[in-house]
Amino acid sequence: MASDAHQVPVSFNDTTLTDLKAYCEFFSVDHDQLINTVLCHFLENHESADLNKLAQGYLAMGQLNEEIADEFSASEAEASRLDQ
Repeated sequence: MASDAHQVPVSFNDTTLTDLKAYCEFFSVDHDQLINTVLCHFLENHESADLNKLAQGYLAMGQLNEEIADEFSASEAEASRLDQ
């Protein structure tokens, strides 16, 4: 295991654990290394897709959010003034 590795408790159902052990034994792979590699690939693929969707959403809603903020700026200024 890498020197920067951290242990994290993970629970598997019986079927998944059995399959994991069989796979690792058959291919002579360390189960920690396999799980780390698979999880890294999963996160890389999903993170970029989700972040791109999120960025596109912010861009698409940008004009509307600006209009809403402008409409309420006067009442926000008044509320701020009354709080003082």
